[in-house]
Amino acid sequence: MNNKQQRARPFWPWLLGLALALTLAGAAGLAWLWGALARYEAATPEAAILACIRRVQAGEALAEPPCELLPGRFCGAGDYGAAAKALLAGLPAGREELRFFRSAEGDGARYTVAGETGRRVEFVLYPEGEGWQAWPLAAALPDYTFTAPASVGLRVNGVLLGDAERTGSQPAFGFEALGEAAPQAYTYRVSGLLAPPAVAAESEEGECVIQWSGEHSARVEVSLTGDAVRQASDFLEQAARVYAAFVSDDASFGELSPLLVKDTEFYHSLRTFDAHWYVSHDAVAFEEMKVTELTGAGEGTASGTVSFTYVVKKEGLRPRSYPSCYRMRAVRQNGEWKLLELQVQ
Repeated sequence: MNNKQQRARPFWPWLLGLALALTLAGAAGLAWLWGALARYEAATPEAAILACIRRVQAGEALAEPPCELLPGRFCGAGDYGAAAKALLAGLPAGREELRFFRSAEGDGARYTVAGETGRRVEFVLYPEGEGWQAWPLAAALPDYTFTAPASVGLRVNGVLLGDAERTGSQPAFGFEALGEAAPQAYTYRVSGLLAPPAVAAESEEGECVIQWSGEHSARVEVSLTGDAVRQASDFLEQAARVYAAFVSDDASFGELSPLLVKDTEFYHSLRTFDAHWYVSHDAVAFEEMKVTELTGAGEGTASGTVSFTYVVKKEGLRPRSYPSCYRMRAVRQNGEWKLLELQVQ
């Protein structure tokens, strides 16, 4: 027989090919579904919030924040970045460690995030592409208040304070006893700060000295220059010597009185002062006398710190030394310096 009998082809390769095709199609479908799920997850508000927390904690710079998150004209993007860093420091950055609450509607969606310790941070979210951009909502600091002589230009974060921040005027610090004759200082109130401000002051009358009297308040005085330094320094040193001698009963009120501004509470307290020195002595001396921190609050005013060692001597005994420091304020009246106030420090 010339025709060879042909063998039947096996069926299993077809089954194997079909199974492989179905497996590849299934894998492709699962990959597409997984990618779609990942894209959906990345586009959720929760993912945007977690991404923001991780960027800030990693020290990455945030993009320019929306104007709505900057509470005032003295607050810039750098201040917001510093506030965001402080706000998110130590906050967990894992989804399983946080709880998310939709809290409010506004210019953007708002979510509150709570950690396991109960700490809460509010975020504002704005649409971006197919997802969201999250920003922590930083609360503004309490208002800051400043006082400065009228001749002083005061800047907060580089912005010159003006009529919008000025709340009025008042007697310059330390010169209130002069009443209506007291030099005046402007008062300012600055709102809408997210971080402690950089404060600068300038005056044509001299170098400005900024003195903080609390976490959120400061006053400005102007350093004395030229002949005023010598004149005020000489007077304050003289007044300190006579005052110390008066207290130790080595000078009378009649000697001290010509150096004082009359009819002030300080003047009347000294007029009725009962000088009773607790160490019997024959003589006194002044050593290491120094006048420092000379400033003014306006023309014809001076404030300064006078420090010295007051030495009490008695024959036959070793001299006793008393370190002393006075903060003094003086004004020029009718061409002469007068002592307005003295505080023992």
